[in-house]
Amino acid sequence: MKGQSINEFIDDLISMGGPEKEFVFRNRFFFLETMFRDEKDMLELYLDEYDNTNPKEKVFVARHSFWGKTNLECVNQFEQAKVFDGLTIYGAEPEIEVLFG
Repeated sequence: MKGQSINEFIDDLISMGGPEKEFVFRNRFFFLETMFRDEKDMLELYLDEYDNTNPKEKVFVARHSFWGKTNLECVNQFEQAKVFDGLTIYGAEPEIEVLFG
């Protein structure tokens, strides 16, 4: 991972309440943030995915949502999800460049 270590990345998500993060993996741009959803009385860690083939024209691809009562619950789900071309964040980590967060 370029820009920070995987441990710093995950620790930020857990300890800081899910700060906003922006990063790239292969030809995709990802925006990650945690929001409290009043209507569900739960936290949502969401990961928006964009086609980044042409960075000036990011095209929305998908939203991946991870729900829980705590940041830790959300982050645990995120860590296990295979949203990076069938890889978890740990498998994708060598190809990720953190841009912000």
